[in-house]
Amino acid sequence: MIRFLAFSGILFFCLSAALVRAEQSSLVTVLDLTEVERGYIALDYAYFSESLDVFDFASKLNSTFKPKDAASVYGSIGFKPLSNLMISYQREATSASTTRDREPFEVESDVQGDAFLVQWRVGERFGYDLQLLAGLAARKQSDLTVACYAYTGLTVGACEGADLSFISQETGEAEPAVITAAEEDRWQLGLLMKKQYGGGMSLWHRLRYVYSEVDTDTRSAFLDLNDPFLLGIQYNGETLGTTISRLKATFPQEAPWSEATLRYDFGLTIPVGERWLLAGEVGFIKVSRRDYEQYDGVPNYESNALLNASIWYNPIGDLAFYGKAELSQHYLLGLDPMVYNQRTAKFFEHPYAQISAGVLYTF
Repeated sequence: MIRFLAFSGILFFCLSAALVRAEQSSLVTVLDLTEVERGYIALDYAYFSESLDVFDFASKLNSTFKPKDAASVYGSIGFKPLSNLMISYQREATSASTTRDREPFEVESDVQGDAFLVQWRVGERFGYDLQLLAGLAARKQSDLTVACYAYTGLTVGACEGADLSFISQETGEAEPAVITAAEEDRWQLGLLMKKQYGGGMSLWHRLRYVYSEVDTDTRSAFLDLNDPFLLGIQYNGETLGTTISRLKATFPQEAPWSEATLRYDFGLTIPVGERWLLAGEVGFIKVSRRDYEQYDGVPNYESNALLNASIWYNPIGDLAFYGKAELSQHYLLGLDPMVYNQRTAKFFEHPYAQISAGVLYTF
């Protein structure tokens, strides 16, 4: 149950969300509803470190931040209260860290999330088994405190050697340079059409509409500075106010925004012998955003193409192990809305790939 990234993920201190995923919808598509008696349990452990960046992708990123390591644990359980209805719950816990060649030299963040998915088999049409999908999810990044931050030769915050520090009136101590957090609320509706062929082969079409609301929170005494005298001070050839304005433009917007995704997937499964199963899937994603502020010079990506393949092995009884390879054209566009913001958008021109493994038990 170990996962690694063939291309390293992009982690940023302002929004270090989970970069490795265990998607419920893909799992329940391969897992045939009619073959599950009462439910299932699945566990997935995800891990990345610099040593697994076999293509040296991190060195190609135009950023002062580089990914160091990330670990995620996904646990899910499904239960059938009725023969044609499955309710699934997934819990996510992620910890990630990045390094930088200046302050902050290393930053760690944590993300937790919960997701519910309902799978309802409504009957057959045109030889296809029809299932309706509906889901809710909530993910939250814990407060990430950056004690000191260096930008264009100016270091601010609570560290030795800082050029500018702000003292808290409550504690009498220097305040951190910035505190950030983020959260996402998501719901989805979908239709799964699955058709069985001879020899156990099956083909499916899956169409989903996913709507997410994203909110980021950035707190900083330096960025909120409004004293005219201090803002007019010259430093490194420009006023402090100009430096603050340019730095603010590198952070995600303060106001919440929403992202709507329309996604279509086509796939099939092919049994190989009595204990092996091959599965493949091609997906297309179209994204639109509302109340999202487009910064000058920052690209905007709105579509993505996906490809994944998996192999399943059933050694005994109702226990199965799987390995999966995934590739996307534009990183996690349309897959993880909390990762996409004005600071990270330019990196979504890069592809994303991962190889994963997990275990599944049905009962």
